Amino acid sequence: MASDLEQNLVFGLALDGSGGELDPAAVLERRPIWCHFDGSQTGSTAALEAMGLESRVVERLMADETRPMMTVLESGLLLTLRGINLNADRDPVDMVSLRLWMGNDMIVTVRLQVLASVQQVRRDLLSESSACRPQRVLTKILVALADRVSAYLETLTIATDALEETLLEAVQSLDLTEVAELRRRIASVRRFVSPQRDALHELARRKLPWLNADEIDRVSIEADRFARYVEDLDLIRERVMVVQESINQRLQEDQNKRLNALGLLAGLFLPATFLTGIFGMNVGGLPGVESPSGFYWVIGGMLSCSLALYAWLRLRG
Repeated sequence: MASDLEQNLVFGLALDGSGGELDPAAVLERRPIWCHFDGSQTGSTAALEAMGLESRVVERLMADETRPMMTVLESGLLLTLRGINLNADRDPVDMVSLRLWMGNDMIVTVRLQVLASVQQVRRDLLSESSACRPQRVLTKILVALADRVSAYLETLTIATDALEETLLEAVQSLDLTEVAELRRRIASVRRFVSPQRDALHELARRKLPWLNADEIDRVSIEADRFARYVEDLDLIRERVMVVQESINQRLQEDQNKRLNALGLLAGLFLPATFLTGIFGMNVGGLPGVESPSGFYWVIGGMLSCSLALYAWLRLRG
């Protein structure tokens, strides 16, 4: 048991105001406490069970695939969240899952990858000397997650602005792969931000007894922030779709112009093709066969027909 805790515990913080991180052996006795575990290590299940969590809670915390959701049990709150992936060599839209269990005097979080929001909250708590409820840790995590989503949406907005400016200047320099990549990033973020908004709205609406009025208000504020982020993502997606439609329209116009030019060129050569076909027949009685100037008459006839056809097409617009 002690070895499992030592291997899987990332950190344990006492929330009674004493400050500092706790040794793995001390987290079993100290309350209130915040324990953060690495779920990618072997023995994670045993370490969570050693903290006194129910088997169904441990099973949900260690699930392979998760999406943002909230579950209220008699013994506490089970919450699954997602945060922007800021790890090196990782795609930010591959959002990192954070599994959270909160009781009256304990909050347990489980990660599979490092999450910058959790590290930020940890640093903030270590710099404080006052006591902190586990519920306040939850609200601080929600704020940190929302802040990083907001910062990433700003990068998407800037990228969309750049596409629109390029569209106004020179559509030829736009690459459709850039537009497709931006749409992929938007869809990937929205996939998790939308259910996270719903989960937080549900948490604020339930008004759970272990959350005071200020904490419920903070959860509601963060739920509204995620709702705005979903709206922002929808707006950015619409702007990108307008850019893509404009690109497709201009490319179609260019293609139509090329096809018209090819059609005009083929039409101009149609009389020449017709006359060549006639005078190329290997039969007797063809006019001009014995005439020394027959060739020039045929060439002149071809040019005259082509010029007449070109003039007629110009007159028709």
